[in-house]
Amino acid sequence: MNAERKQSATMLEKSATVRMYSSSALHAARFYHFVRADSQLLRVADELQGEIALPAVAVVDEEGRVLGILRRDRLFALLGKPFGREVLRRSLVAELVEEVPTFDAHADLFSVAERMLPGAGAAAIRGDGEYCILLGEAPPEGGRFLALLASQDLANYLSRMTQEDIELAGRLQERLLAGEGLASESNEDGGAWRTEAWSRPAKGVGGDFYFTKRLDDGRLFLALCDVSGKGVAASLIVSMVWGMLRMFDFRRGLRELALGLNESIVVTFHMEKYMTGVFLIYDPAKRRLLCADMGHSHIVIFRAGIPRSLKGPRGNLPIGVDIELDPAIYPYRLEAGDCLLIYSDGLIEQEDAKGSEFGERRLIAAAASAIARGARLRETLLAALDAHRGAAGPSAIPQQDDMSFLLLSIH
Repeated sequence: MNAERKQSATMLEKSATVRMYSSSALHAARFYHFVRADSQLLRVADELQGEIALPAVAVVDEEGRVLGILRRDRLFALLGKPFGREVLRRSLVAELVEEVPTFDAHADLFSVAERMLPGAGAAAIRGDGEYCILLGEAPPEGGRFLALLASQDLANYLSRMTQEDIELAGRLQERLLAGEGLASESNEDGGAWRTEAWSRPAKGVGGDFYFTKRLDDGRLFLALCDVSGKGVAASLIVSMVWGMLRMFDFRRGLRELALGLNESIVVTFHMEKYMTGVFLIYDPAKRRLLCADMGHSHIVIFRAGIPRSLKGPRGNLPIGVDIELDPAIYPYRLEAGDCLLIYSDGLIEQEDAKGSEFGERRLIAAAASAIARGARLRETLLAALDAHRGAAGPSAIPQQDDMSFLLLSIH
């Protein structure tokens, strides 16, 4: 037995290390061993007993051409049968070769995944799709075995990539929304104001965001937007729109802003994504507010503690659904003590254990309470939301959608 294993030292060979490009399928591979087709099966089995991490190895002919794979489980199933060692002593690896697909080792991970992983459809590979072989397709390793790739390893690698992308997108989004939108200003002419804004995605990254900016002429720009969908796809639009808002010349007005955003989203996402939003310019000296409500509609003004919805005579389409956009901009006169609240539907649609939504009534009550006490809305609102979804109990309902609000208080 020991003599046989000593003789089998060269049965399992290992491919040489090669350069891996950034998106190469080689990044997902973990198995690099191969055997010759004319090797004795018993000698290979004995050597595999010392390589417990190998579920399969590639098989090559005397010219180095890849023939397929040898599965560990199939080999050891034969070894465990009566007289198995005697049978394998007289058998060669070529007798147990299974054909599997081959790919260029430097092929893009995603193109390989389209054929290897479940759901690949008509383009799927032949066989069970559990393994494929990665070959060198250019000198000096052209046509040579480089790695054996398991579909599960490929799926795990892509999953880690996705998670890392989500975490990076989340960090970027946190930077965009650094702080909590707390700002205030008091001018000599009495034009004082205060803002509070907050946003929390449902999946680490999301499609809700707010934006505030003091303009050079003393006015204030505010926006709260809600991109359709969640996750990384929605965060792409958030980043694009946030950048455009940073660079926009607001002397051109809200209409030009809405038209520019609409064109960018339609051209880039071909009406597969859209965004609702409220865009405001507030002039503290005149207490004059210009409002472009782009299909959002969740706007409430509190005057003398009494809430009422703020809606224009004509509604606007969301941004990104039609290249022919004709945004209507409406002016409003604000008074000292007014508070303007804009929020996303994720707040009012949060359900409790019985499936009942938080609703606009509870939201307005929380906002009215915070305003009356001069407290921060975030603390009051989150306490009410947590109580609604049973956050302190064992059957708490998770956050179901992105949540955001923006509050402008006039003093």
